[in-house]
Amino acid sequence: MVPLMHSLIFASTLFVIGLLGVMIRRNLFFLLLSLMVMNNGAIIALVAASSYWQQSDGQVLAVLAMVAVLAQACVGLALLMKLFYRRKIFNIDSLSEMKG
Repeated sequence: MVPLMHSLIFASTLFVIGLLGVMIRRNLFFLLLSLMVMNNGAIIALVAASSYWQQSDGQVLAVLAMVAVLAQACVGLALLMKLFYRRKIFNIDSLSEMKG
């Protein structure tokens, strides 16, 4: 069995990598991927804590969170495809410019 501290360090490392990806990258596709990495870090922390305390509540919550992450990915990729079809760009900075 993996100790709780090792699992939480791994989960926090994933979360920080995702957070850095959100803060640094300007590409919308990589922003979506970074958000998914952050969510996976939180899910790993839920599963690790749940298995440490031998409760199934955290694992059930992790499964529900995974379903929410998959739904988020589907909606995000659909919006990304529609945006690329209309504007031919993935850059976030050019999306914030107003027409005028």
